[in-house]
Amino acid sequence: MNDAILEAALDLAGRPANRRKVVFVISDGYEKGSRASYGDVMRVLLSKEVAIYGIGVDAAAIPVYRGAEKLHIPGLGTGNILPRYASATGGDVFSEGGRDAIENAYQRLTLEARNQYTLGYNTHISAAGTERTIEVRVHRPGLKVFAKQGFYPLPPQPAKPDVHAATPPSQ
Repeated sequence: MNDAILEAALDLAGRPANRRKVVFVISDGYEKGSRASYGDVMRVLLSKEVAIYGIGVDAAAIPVYRGAEKLHIPGLGTGNILPRYASATGGDVFSEGGRDAIENAYQRLTLEARNQYTLGYNTHISAAGTERTIEVRVHRPGLKVFAKQGFYPLPPQPAKPDVHAATPPSQ
């Protein structure tokens, strides 16, 4: 799971900043032997502003087994981590079974992804290699808020050269 999400996020990383970056995962959510760690993947997702949306299938679609998300049994992989990725990146996970239910969830998910607001702010604090946490609160009842749990500050962009600046005399 970690390797697949990381690969998808890296593929999306080159998209322009004004384009939404969403990875859509259909999975049971279990991590089974990836080389990348959850932390490594989260660093890329948050620094490249990639949201994870998913559909839980098999055991992940059965409410009774959702408690397995917290389990880690050596040799069997980690419990369903798909909800952790979605929650941390401002995405969502739908638990569905069957083709029609998956198609309906995909429609809901695309509608949700298209009807989002992006909030931003500027800070005078310099960029650092550590994650910054955020909290989003709304004062209007009935709204559903999906927000990233944090982000990694981007390094300052170098100043663009002034194309109108004086050029050295030709020889």
